Amino acid sequence: MLTPFGIAARKLRLDKGMRLLDLAQSMGCSAAFISAIETGRKPIPDGYVVRAARAMNLTPAEIRTLRRAADQARRELRLDKMPAEQRELVAAFARRLDDIPPDIMRALKKVVLKSLVGEIPFERKRRGLLVPPLSTKTIRTFADQVRSVFVDDTTIEFPIMDILEFRLSSLFEGFYIDVRDEEYMGDLEGLMIGGGVCLALREDVYIGAWAGNRRDRFTVCHEFGHFLMHRAVTMARARDDADKIFCDSEWQADTFAGTLMMSPRHLPLFNSPEHAADLCNMNPAATRTMWRKYQAEGLLPRPQQQR
Repeated sequence: MLTPFGIAARKLRLDKGMRLLDLAQSMGCSAAFISAIETGRKPIPDGYVVRAARAMNLTPAEIRTLRRAADQARRELRLDKMPAEQRELVAAFARRLDDIPPDIMRALKKVVLKSLVGEIPFERKRRGLLVPPLSTKTIRTFADQVRSVFVDDTTIEFPIMDILEFRLSSLFEGFYIDVRDEEYMGDLEGLMIGGGVCLALREDVYIGAWAGNRRDRFTVCHEFGHFLMHRAVTMARARDDADKIFCDSEWQADTFAGTLMMSPRHLPLFNSPEHAADLCNMNPAATRTMWRKYQAEGLLPRPQQQR
């Protein structure tokens, strides 16, 4: 979660219209490093406040605000200042982590919804969480309602990064993107922890999505779907082969992402999957899958009906 310093720094940055990426580039460091400072995973280095203030061109009053927030963050409670019984509990849990029964560990892990390297949208081999069922029609309607909140009907390419970084916090207080380096994330491209108000993105995915990389944009939209539909999920069990696809969190998030990026309202404008992929700035494989799904739903002519 954001520290007091992170909250203040993020507000000042957004007030200046700067992305996390912009601040990182201005300061000559990585977006993951900036994010780690704001979330408290790394301590605030000496001189950081001055460098950040210069990069954001802060006023004297804004600099004082940032300094006060930095002082407050440095005074925050740490593990070594916890009461003895709390320190003992945390240490005992850490020591016995390998001894925790597999079913309990699986339950703990299931509050995390994640995207993995190499996964193909709509063809994921990994089963998602068992969540309340949602039909395709329900998800399509919801995704189009989300579009209507942020963009007008004439906008085809959904500006997912602009919305997450600059606009979503107006609807979900405290929402932020947590950019993490590859060493921390490993094969995880993105994750959403149930009950939280942030999306964690691997740094290359964050940068790639801002640069318009189509796969990265789909990954972010997929995680956005998890955030909107599944952030209240806690201790849910994994799906098994007997469970219906409509109860699969990964299928739901893919269906949401595909609809968000390739809205049914724009189908009359597309003359082919390739054309749709270009206009929606969407990865071709996912676009072809969405095209076939829309055909099956009667929203596009089937191949034999096309001239």
